Amino acid sequence: MSIENLIKNIGDGEHVAAGKDFESIIGSKLSAALDAKKIEVASRIGKKIPEAEEEQEEIVDTEEG
Repeated sequence: MSIENLIKNIGDGEHVAAGKDFESIIGSKLSAALDAKKIEVASRIGKKIPEAEEEQEEIVDTEEG
């Protein structure tokens, strides 16, 4: 399914086919986005977040003064 088929089906008045094309296109884009997010999250597992380290340093500095 492609966007061209979706547009053609809409133009031809084939609303059921256009709906199926739309669902297929959105489903594949959603799947790709979820896969990318899974990779991003998996790459961060076990690593410290730099922002958290900076916040801890600021807290220590305010307690000393």
